[in-house]
Amino acid sequence: MAGTIVCYGDSNTYGYDPRSMAGGRYGKSVRWTGILDTETDWRVLNHGVNGRSIPHTLSQLRFACEQVENWSREEAPVWIMVMLGTNDLLQEPRFTAEDAAARMESFLERLAGTDAAGRKAFRLWLVSPPGMRLGAWVEEERLCRESERLGSAYQKIANKLGIRFTDAGKWKIPLLFDGVHFSEEGHKIFAEEILRELRLGRGMSGS
Repeated sequence: MAGTIVCYGDSNTYGYDPRSMAGGRYGKSVRWTGILDTETDWRVLNHGVNGRSIPHTLSQLRFACEQVENWSREEAPVWIMVMLGTNDLLQEPRFTAEDAAARMESFLERLAGTDAAGRKAFRLWLVSPPGMRLGAWVEEERLCRESERLGSAYQKIANKLGIRFTDAGKWKIPLLFDGVHFSEEGHKIFAEEILRELRLGRGMSGS
């Protein structure tokens, strides 16, 4: 096994499918995390939660850090891939890409300081989510613009913290009618792009 990738995200990591009345979930073979788990030597753990925003309250931060402590015991090397920000824009009136980035920076700094022993037992991988499109959940052009600006805002955070960064906003992921959630083809394309990065290596190996 090459190691462990913990995918910490929202409904597009969880694999939410809004086409059913109550909302459903794509099967593992459709979800981008499932594709990665099947087609690579990595153990890929799906820790996506519907509606999750970037942790910022004391209770949210405490719980996230407790999770990280558990994940750091997985097969090394352990990468924690964080893809969040969409719900922050949807849930916070007038939130900008910079607001989301400031919240993300505080969160990642908190995660980076989780290992009390001072040993870097995991590595952080920040992924900027694909931009939203006008749809049933997205009625403002402003939301689309701000989501598309997350990539450049997050890039600055990654450079500052010295962590791995991927801008999935450049991949033109197909979305469903709500303007937020990946279609089945979207999950496939997203997985292909992440697979391409994994195969390129770029510092993924090692503890």
